[in-house]
Amino acid sequence: MPMDRRELLAAGLGLTGGALLLGGAARAEEAPACGTEALVVPETGTHLLLLGTMAGPVLDPRRMMASQAVIVDGSVYLVDCGYGTILRMVEAGLRPADVKAIFVTHHHSDHNADYPNVVHLAWIQGIDGQIVSVGPPPFQSIHTAALAFHHEDIRIRIAGTGRQPIEGFFEVREVAEPGLVYQDDKVRVLAGIADHPPFSTALGFRFETPERTIVFSGDTAASESIAVLAEGADVLVHEAMFPAGIDAMLAKRPYVPPKLRQFLMEGHTSAEDAGRIAAKAQVGTLVLSHLLPGDQPEVTDEIWRAEAARHFDGPIIVGRDLMLV
Repeated sequence: MPMDRRELLAAGLGLTGGALLLGGAARAEEAPACGTEALVVPETGTHLLLLGTMAGPVLDPRRMMASQAVIVDGSVYLVDCGYGTILRMVEAGLRPADVKAIFVTHHHSDHNADYPNVVHLAWIQGIDGQIVSVGPPPFQSIHTAALAFHHEDIRIRIAGTGRQPIEGFFEVREVAEPGLVYQDDKVRVLAGIADHPPFSTALGFRFETPERTIVFSGDTAASESIAVLAEGADVLVHEAMFPAGIDAMLAKRPYVPPKLRQFLMEGHTSAEDAGRIAAKAQVGTLVLSHLLPGDQPEVTDEIWRAEAARHFDGPIIVGRDLMLV
């Protein structure tokens, strides 16, 4: 007899690490440990690959900073590219040159630190056509600065090898309003406005394919607009904060500024509220990522799930780097 959503959640709570069974055909799997057989992404279908699941900027080998890939019939769409994105892409067998589009939710370094290196390495590897880069203002100037950072390397490579100039391989789209921001023969992407002060514009993204709809909250306080963006989605990837763990995290970092706690509390969503948003949007599966704190082992997967399950009775996944959903 098929299990209902509550039974699936109960079963999921008993699973940690390698695999978590979800409703329907969805499933989450983690890549093998480094040095073993590489994670294999199926060549067909729509898949979500979590590359980095840390709220940052926090340096910890267990989690890289925020990044995800939506992979549709082998085509790669990158959502955020915080520090460690390229490392995780290599571990997952993804090439920067094969990325069709890059979507940046906002311009905190834990979401865009690897952007200059992603675009530069994509150019070196050989881009077929153009990569479209989508993000909030001032994305055009940020992209220009990313190319300027590698200017001397680019200049030498063009002079020495006859490469085509890098600028022509990218199309930058600045987005400040909700609506359709990208479409090709595989996917349709809409943007929503997140609430992440003090940014004037932070974005969430909704990916629609014939098989699945996957939504990313980006960094946001609990937001009605993100709930609307996620309405009826198969998967909602939502940032998650565990307020009770914030003080312990900050106590280990005496160098942080005095207003950081207030800044974190005002601009992020608790796991409990992420569950409330998932329930309101009636999504199929909730994935908790951009975990804050993401480096405190005492905040277990069971705690994260239990917080979100206060309001959401569907399958809940606590994200880990290189998890395929």
